Amino acid sequence: MAKGKNFFRKAIILIIALIILIPCSVLFYDAAIASGEEKVDFYYMMTDGKMKPFEKKIRSESKEDTLVTVLNTLKEEPKTDGATHSIPESIEILFAKLDGSTAIVDFSDEYYRLSNLDEVICRSSVVWTLTSLDFVDNVEFWVEGQPLRDHNGEATAAFNRGNVVIDSEISAETTEYAILTLYFANAEGTDLAIEERVVEVNANQTREKTILEQLIGGPTEKDCVRTIPTETKIRDVTTTSDGTCYVNLSEDFVVKHSGGKKEELLTVYSIVNSLCELDYVDKVQFLIEGKKLDEFKGNLQFKTPFTAISSLKTAEVQ
Repeated sequence: MAKGKNFFRKAIILIIALIILIPCSVLFYDAAIASGEEKVDFYYMMTDGKMKPFEKKIRSESKEDTLVTVLNTLKEEPKTDGATHSIPESIEILFAKLDGSTAIVDFSDEYYRLSNLDEVICRSSVVWTLTSLDFVDNVEFWVEGQPLRDHNGEATAAFNRGNVVIDSEISAETTEYAILTLYFANAEGTDLAIEERVVEVNANQTREKTILEQLIGGPTEKDCVRTIPTETKIRDVTTTSDGTCYVNLSEDFVVKHSGGKKEELLTVYSIVNSLCELDYVDKVQFLIEGKKLDEFKGNLQFKTPFTAISSLKTAEVQ
């Protein structure tokens, strides 16, 4: 009888132990499985013209393995209805690595053959998707082992959510994506500095006005400095068939400007160079409140149009 009771006690203890240990082991197993998972917001262009995020979980062995997995997923045809893959099949992902919090992605040279729209979609999707990872703040694009080059042959700066702007709430009927090459002053105030920016633009607004709005808004890169007084208002901007862009600004452009030869040159050519990045703009004529001024602030003549320069050192006082 004593043996029976002893056996019964042991059985009860065993059952209690199993009740306690089995859930713990399950939780431990789930935690071990989850430790190799990353939640990623994949940004896809939808058929309605909007870019939207879709959360997915991916498994990986390391952070760099995560980058490769994410990029390969963006190349695949998404299973979400209405979404299209962001990286064209023709582009090969050569490698992806981390440098601090910057993801460096190297593509094959087919990247340079992308149309303007396809490049914007690819770049925006890659940047916003990779920066959804908690260990990525910036993304550098490389092609065939070399940093991506802009139209002037200069290496592009790292991209992030500050300079690659998307707005999924704007209707596709009135907006489109564009890559703008904007010129600001460098940190030292000695020459121009380039900032490439991906933005959604209103299809019913001229690209020239969008560029001016972005310039007045100021740079997003820390090594760039604004050149235009923030109070400046755009009265009108029109480009004629001979390639002359007439920029009509409020008097604040002159009155609020600090003056100085170098400062005047930086202001004028930040606008001129930015607008002349457009294929159909060859020169810029400034107007203030609809009228031509003889001079800007005492150093630059404003009667005749300005053309783009390669460096402030080559600028001639007009």
